[in-house]
Amino acid sequence: MIDEIRKQLPEHEIVTVSEKNFEQVFEVYDTNQDFFLLTQGKEATIESSINDINSVSPNFDISQKTYISLWQDGSVVAVLDLLKGYPAQEDIWIGLLLIHGDLHGKKIGSRIITAVLNAAKIVGYRAAQLGVIENNVKALAFWQKQGFEKIRTKENIVVMKNLLLTE
Repeated sequence: MIDEIRKQLPEHEIVTVSEKNFEQVFEVYDTNQDFFLLTQGKEATIESSINDINSVSPNFDISQKTYISLWQDGSVVAVLDLLKGYPAQEDIWIGLLLIHGDLHGKKIGSRIITAVLNAAKIVGYRAAQLGVIENNVKALAFWQKQGFEKIRTKENIVVMKNLLLTE
């Protein structure tokens, strides 16, 4: 899947996020503290955020998780977390998409998600799903614009789905 995303986004270098490079990647987190205050009630720290690297749902095989950073011209522009085969084998789950705060409103998130959805279609996934905190109005609007539709709400999380329809 990553190879397909690379083909879709040739202007970006894609790097797997690890504890070794997380300090550099944390810049994206740090420029999105309003997101963390809204969703977690506190600012992100390197220590708390590094847990994202190995965080998965119970009974999910961590080897199916892809946690990457996207770079352009030597600067980190985004962080993306994907779970392949979740919640069903034919789905992918977008666990996190964070765009560097200085780059909000420049269509980078839309380009990344278009690439992810196209890559998912190519490798055979049928749907993409994700969860959004229901009071995160900006995120809900963004995901709806990307073709995601609300399928249910559970404990203040809006679960959304995009059927990867082929033309």
